[in-house]
Amino acid sequence: MKKKLPFAALTMAGILGASVWLQPLTAYAAAWERSGNVYEMPDGSPITGVFRRGIDVSHWQQDVDWNQVAADDVDFVMLGTRYKGEVDPNFRKNADAAYAAGVELGAYIYSYATSVEMAEQEADFILELVKDYPISYPIAFDAEDAGTLGTLPPEQVSQIINAFCKKIEDAGYHPMVYANEYWLNNKIDRDSLDYDVWVARYNVMYTYDSPAIWQATNTGSVNGIAGNVDIDFQFKDYSSVIPADTWREIGQNRYYYQNYVMQKDAWIHDGNGWYYMNSSGNPAKGWQEFHDGTYYLEEPDGRMAEGWRELDQNYYYFNSSGRMTTGWQDVGGTWYYMDSEGHMQTGWQDIDGKRYYLNSSGAMLSGWQDIDGARYYLNASGAMQTGWQQLDGTWYYLGEDGKRRTDWQQVRESWYYLDGEGRMLTGWQDIGGSRYYLNGSGAMLTGWQDIDGARYYLNSSGAMLSGWQDIDGSRYYLGTDGRMATGWQDIDGGRYYLGTDGRMATGWQDIDGGRYYLGTDGRM
Repeated sequence: MKKKLPFAALTMAGILGASVWLQPLTAYAAAWERSGNVYEMPDGSPITGVFRRGIDVSHWQQDVDWNQVAADDVDFVMLGTRYKGEVDPNFRKNADAAYAAGVELGAYIYSYATSVEMAEQEADFILELVKDYPISYPIAFDAEDAGTLGTLPPEQVSQIINAFCKKIEDAGYHPMVYANEYWLNNKIDRDSLDYDVWVARYNVMYTYDSPAIWQATNTGSVNGIAGNVDIDFQFKDYSSVIPADTWREIGQNRYYYQNYVMQKDAWIHDGNGWYYMNSSGNPAKGWQEFHDGTYYLEEPDGRMAEGWRELDQNYYYFNSSGRMTTGWQDVGGTWYYMDSEGHMQTGWQDIDGKRYYLNSSGAMLSGWQDIDGARYYLNASGAMQTGWQQLDGTWYYLGEDGKRRTDWQQVRESWYYLDGEGRMLTGWQDIGGSRYYLNGSGAMLTGWQDIDGARYYLNSSGAMLSGWQDIDGSRYYLGTDGRMATGWQDIDGGRYYLGTDGRMATGWQDIDGGRYYLGTDGRM
């Protein structure tokens, strides 16, 4: 692909070292062009199996009108990348303009390597250059320089080619070898190569077996290019070989290409996860703030975190969109609370005027819970309950601190008794050796009470009294069951009369048609 010397200046050795063997050329109007569905040789014979037609250009072609080129049946271009040890001065403008015109891009480097190390350096050179361009065709190692590569034995030449191609392949591109048939037959150990071949043989049909691309002439003509240009025919479909969407690793950096274009300042999904590619095209990593929230992009590859993550000794939850969550979150049917910094909370939490308990795994609890030696009730929304609560048909009292109360409890101005399970009791209850009556609302009663057709007296502590009792200036007798006695009663060897209101009578009394005298102690 180097600029060729005039024919008169070529010696036989120069002919063998050049890219081509010069062949007699008979001019045909349709040479290298399509006739119907078939491209034709200069002699009019068909070129079979062609997938696409392309060209290769370098610094030798100056001002190229790529729109005219694209309109003249050119689907791809292989771009030269180096000139005098530097980037080809026309590479960037050709790459940009060709792509804009719809011409697909490949690239090659004319190699001067004489060692594996030099070949790897050439691979690094071309990778660093082409990474910013939408390369959808192979990257080729141009093996034709007689003064460097051509001085080496075939085995060493193939080692150098393999070193270059492996580095290109490892980076995520598709490597190939460019050489003329003389080099392929005499200068390269083909048995040790396993890469596509771009063969050069001018003006007559190639004899190399199954090349991927054939450089058919260096004297072709294409609209938009002044002077001669190399014409190439493609026989292998690279659209299914070179992925449009893929990762590439170049110079210790990782890039993602979508439709062959490096992604920058953009979210991408590689089929396995989401990544954010920064302005340099590298995956961002660590905590990242975006306009719609906070994200965490994990080490070492930058994949967007989803679900639970332990970071900086705190737990965070990232939703299915990758955003760090705050506030209440329903995760798999369980509720969790994240503070304003996204930290998962545990233990007692005061949230929006209510109190909640989140276990050591951060899960919100509900129902009865034993916490730090006390029992609490958390409703279905997880909020700690206080005061009277009717649960499963039973009343409980939970203090202002949420703890379930047991034993005697004064609530407002009434006393209640809650058993060992915290259940509010009603009716007659034997508690601590005394008998109490708790009404239907659980409140302890005091004073005179009519209960189940009988009359009882419960002292100021609520305890049921029995025996003789002086109450409000009168004397009453309450049986061992606490019931107030009336009428004639034989008590402790004496006979007493208690009125219908239970009061003990004294003095003369007319009772049931008889007249009786009852002493001051009430005895008859």
